[in-house]
Amino acid sequence: MRRLPVAQGGHCTPMRITRWWSGALVLLMIAGAATVARADGVARPMLTATRSWSAPQNTRVVMDFTEPVTPIAPDSGFSRELVITIPDGGVTFADGIPAALRVGDGAVDSVAFETDASASRFHLWFSDTTRFRVFTLSAEDDKAFRLVVDVSRPGAAQAEEARLAAIAAAKRNDRVRIVTVDAGHGGEDTGAHGPGGVLEKNVTLAVARALVDELNRLPGVRGVLTRSGDYFIPLRERYRMAERMKADLFISVHCNSSRRRGSGSGTEVYFLSLRGASDQADADLASAENAADMVGGVPAQAENDLVNILYDVKRTSALEKSQLLAESLLGNLAADRRLDSRGVKQAGFAVLKSVEFPSTLVETAFINNPVEARLLRSPEFQRKIARQLASGVQDFLQRTGVGL
Repeated sequence: MRRLPVAQGGHCTPMRITRWWSGALVLLMIAGAATVARADGVARPMLTATRSWSAPQNTRVVMDFTEPVTPIAPDSGFSRELVITIPDGGVTFADGIPAALRVGDGAVDSVAFETDASASRFHLWFSDTTRFRVFTLSAEDDKAFRLVVDVSRPGAAQAEEARLAAIAAAKRNDRVRIVTVDAGHGGEDTGAHGPGGVLEKNVTLAVARALVDELNRLPGVRGVLTRSGDYFIPLRERYRMAERMKADLFISVHCNSSRRRGSGSGTEVYFLSLRGASDQADADLASAENAADMVGGVPAQAENDLVNILYDVKRTSALEKSQLLAESLLGNLAADRRLDSRGVKQAGFAVLKSVEFPSTLVETAFINNPVEARLLRSPEFQRKIARQLASGVQDFLQRTGVGL
């Protein structure tokens, strides 16, 4: 078997690493194939699934294994190709894993899988010389141990900055209010699961798209999505996108979930608390939503940015207006008698930590409640929520004149 070169531009070391982000393109789920033992009699890990997620700024390639592996590869670099080696006898391949995975999305061309008695190698070819990052994610809940490669899309970062700057310029020129609508979760981060296979990331994107459509029907208002497809964005990047487009309001859309199936119901709207959550249930919910960065592979960050950036006058004004926005949104959502109003609440959601605009997080309904899960799957119900939220935005703007 031919030897493959290691990509240049990174430091080649055995790796134990953390996490990062996504967008859906290819999924190959495989089962079967008995685990094969190494020469020393120890069973080898098995590669059970491969997939890629295409986002505007990067492509993520993910490989699932039955147990942890220790890849030898650069942890990051700048190259046209990359080779990742799994030593110590390598891995086995489940039935259905192809010899090559074609991606072809402008960032990654393809991935080839090769193995021999001593090691397995994954050879990735990129569409152009670009930056990459390699890391692993531990198994947790329903997710296997994963080997992840994030590949930057050449020129995408500059294009994204130009797009956000153009939105900000249009706001000034056209005198419109910008409402950033954030669809929670995405890509590898599915969010909560409901009966019948309904996923929070899909519901939130459908509601967010419908909300943008409704907002764009309002005179002098423009709705803009943080994510327009099935890919992951780190929590802080979501509100920083809104800051760069000079947003007037920020609304993050989510679905609630309780530990016991069917035990929760209703809708609630949150704004940021700097002193802790309203109660333990709210604290648990904030912790669950803030864990999205862990699922997506974002390195832990200190909270000092909040202390350094938020000064008292601006922070107080933003929180007061966030509370008013939350009340306006919930007042309109409560018009739907199929959902109980759980009230306006506060918790330390990371996605709400900007002082540049009023920010709220909407928990539309309980996705693990069978009755509400059926509603959340319904396009008609998704559009109705969007209309109610848009009415709430309109009421808030009329009351406060934010952005005028």
